[in-house]
Amino acid sequence: MKEFQHVLQSGEGFQAKPAIRFVQMVKGLDSAVTVSGNDNVVSADRLAELAALDVHKGERITVTFEDHVSDEDVERFREFAREYL
Repeated sequence: MKEFQHVLQSGEGFQAKPAIRFVQMVKGLDSAVTVSGNDNVVSADRLAELAALDVHKGERITVTFEDHVSDEDVERFREFAREYL
């Protein structure tokens, strides 16, 4: 299992376009991925769940990769979070 944390910089958490792209990235992996924040954990391959995750600017999320993910993939997600979330 691998994970990283990120403090949200965008106003309302997972906005539509970044959330769609995030889900697409997850579906390209061979691993289950979850996102947690504010005591909620959701599956990162489900757009509706990401959209319902109640996180806002300044709050921390944790992205967890269950298995079969490279360090390069984790870094790609980390960079995406820095740029879009």
